[in-house]
Amino acid sequence: MSTELEEQTFHEQFESIIQTEDKLVIKQFLDDQNISDVAQLVEEFPEYDSQIIANMSVHRAASVFKILDLQEQKRVIQELPANTTANLLNELPADDRTDFLEELSSNTVRELIKLLDPDERKITLSLLGYPENSIGRLMTPDYVYVYPWNTIEEVFATIRKYGKDSETINVIYIINEKGEFLDDIRISDFILNAPDKKVSDLMDERFISLNPNDDQETAAEVLK
Repeated sequence: MSTELEEQTFHEQFESIIQTEDKLVIKQFLDDQNISDVAQLVEEFPEYDSQIIANMSVHRAASVFKILDLQEQKRVIQELPANTTANLLNELPADDRTDFLEELSSNTVRELIKLLDPDERKITLSLLGYPENSIGRLMTPDYVYVYPWNTIEEVFATIRKYGKDSETINVIYIINEKGEFLDDIRISDFILNAPDKKVSDLMDERFISLNPNDDQETAAEVLK
């Protein structure tokens, strides 16, 4: 079978494999492809779009879903079984999930939010509460934070534990016990200091902060 597949085009391979209805074979094929190529399959074979997403590992399925256009995303969500939809939405980064949900009707959003895990539901509801065009809509909750009393050794332990889920690993954020923002420090500054040094020793409290309700144009001007 592998020799036959090598002689086929990518699309012909996909059509041959999807028609076998062998979920393991389909998953292996899809998980071996580039994310952009799978997204193209979803767009070019709408009759199989939900099968494509449902038969991938959830992490890769979320990566494909993120780069689909809105109409494709809506169609996929409508066709997926509830448990698959739940896994997909919980896997999406919170900001990407919010971008998608805010394009849907309030009734649809209400039903989809019910599928989220408690922590993800709390984050999503928070992000959805910010006004349209505010910088709150652009925020990601996926960042690494530490406390002033942590040592640099403890900072790196935190990075190793949570860094894989962070979109901003180059900057570490310092908060207090109330969750209030105190400072931000580049990871390079931690690397260049001794492991037993405390975060507070590196803090200079020089940072730019914005209100999440500020509009995006105002934020852009401030950051300039």
